[in-house]
Amino acid sequence: MAELRQVEKENLSARVYGRIRRALIDGQFEPGERLRISALAADLGTSITPVREAIFRLVSEQALEMKAATAIHVPMLDSARLREIQLVRAMLEGAAAERAAQRITDRQLRRLETIQEEFIEAAASNPKKASLKNRDFHFALLEIADLPLVESIVENMWTLMGPLLSVFHATMPPRQIAGEDHRHYDVLAALKARDPAAARRAIQQDIEWGLVMADWLDRQAQAPAGKGKLASLVAE
Repeated sequence: MAELRQVEKENLSARVYGRIRRALIDGQFEPGERLRISALAADLGTSITPVREAIFRLVSEQALEMKAATAIHVPMLDSARLREIQLVRAMLEGAAAERAAQRITDRQLRRLETIQEEFIEAAASNPKKASLKNRDFHFALLEIADLPLVESIVENMWTLMGPLLSVFHATMPPRQIAGEDHRHYDVLAALKARDPAAARRAIQQDIEWGLVMADWLDRQAQAPAGKGKLASLVAE
């Protein structure tokens, strides 16, 4: 029975880890936000122990920062780190899009088209939902590619950038992310044509466009103290 209880404990820790990690990917926490283990435990309805274990695991993955024994923060990415993340994403998501174009079914294509429609609709009035739908589009494409190792690595990248990406969608003018020239449409067109090279190029261009966030972070680093908070993120 002791072994069975231990398995249950491990499963609980894994579930708590998954919930907090998903919250990071979804942008439920803000860059620089301090997380309190006791508050997370209360929100999740668990004891402190599995939350602490999950936090330590996320710190080891650099998804969270531990500045002191009880000071856990969501990392504030600098532009160099973000550019590296986007580089990794471009290579791996590009390979996944290429493979997806070779194996996508009509049903899977319709699902992606629906996600994109929901993203465009949300971009005009619900930035939080738009951020989640953007994530859904990229993860659905990875799922179609059926490359589990690639998907796992890319998911790690999204864990790191999820908080910043959520702020990005919340403060960008809707016209800049909800237009008919949105790069996801190029991805869909390439997938519909079953053109692997075009699919790779389209998703990489979408990711490269997101480097506007890195440019903004560069401007933030040069701003006088107290100027240019995250809430003021607007593409120029």
